[in-house]
Amino acid sequence: MLDYPENDAQANGRRRPMRIMLLGADGLLGTAVQETAATHPHVQQLTALGHSDLDITRPEQVNAAIEKTRPDAVINTAALMPADRCDEVPAEAYAVNALGPRYISRACASVGATPVFVTTDFVYDGTATVPYQPGTLPRPLLTYGVTKLAGEHETRLGSDRHLVVRTSCLFGPRPRSPRARDSFVDRALDRATAGGDLTVVDNVITTPTYTMDLAAMVLELLVSGAESGTYQAVNQGIGSWFDLCLAALTEKGLGARVSPTQEQSFTAAARPLYTPLVCTLPEPALAYSRPWRAALTEYLKVRRGAAPQGLESRPS
Repeated sequence: MLDYPENDAQANGRRRPMRIMLLGADGLLGTAVQETAATHPHVQQLTALGHSDLDITRPEQVNAAIEKTRPDAVINTAALMPADRCDEVPAEAYAVNALGPRYISRACASVGATPVFVTTDFVYDGTATVPYQPGTLPRPLLTYGVTKLAGEHETRLGSDRHLVVRTSCLFGPRPRSPRARDSFVDRALDRATAGGDLTVVDNVITTPTYTMDLAAMVLELLVSGAESGTYQAVNQGIGSWFDLCLAALTEKGLGARVSPTQEQSFTAAARPLYTPLVCTLPEPALAYSRPWRAALTEYLKVRRGAAPQGLESRPS
């Protein structure tokens, strides 16, 4: 359960009720933003639009929706992924991950709204030895990271007032749309519950992040009037995909066998292997960044099951 800083007089002095438009509302993060906004004391109105409601690659649709609603902010959680899919259809990836943010940012500027672009740790090349700061020079290796980095640039260019939010390795409540992809944690648990064994990469190190915490961080940035800029919003601590999988299965008491493997066993494409992020949020948004293992424990207490789905050993 999220507690909002109602008694923080200084913070509350900067707060105001906000009308927010959410794009990509049917996805993993979009679902969490909807749930979090529903109880947020400073979200006056949330207009949640999925792909069937608005195609962000169509500027006329973006302009019409934002002009009609005239929100205070537009949170863009829409993205083309997983990473392998982007390599297969680079033009489509660029349209969704880069041109969409361009249209959104420009439309926001025309009505005085703040565009919020949620982006990825894949903008980094994974060669660091310590967690990444937002000032580190991006060097994406894959089409997904290249197009998301382009989306960051388009967001900044389109509107002087903007928030670019990098995050990574999301888990949380299942997406509302049956077409959207469950998180790696849910797919792993579904397979283990069905009696299957798992083989999971242990040399890809990241920052597991709970979508409900991330949603609270993003909303707090908005309602507290955070300065325009690039932020990193993640839970605390680092871990491999193997660590995350094993922690989830152990927490649920599942006895499935989990075998570690190496990333290069699955693809010839260069993928970033070490992309933990330093959480760089200002207070009070930083208060929602807790250790990822604690966040995972909370999620698993409320998680609902589902029919088994396929699980790739190399998560997206």
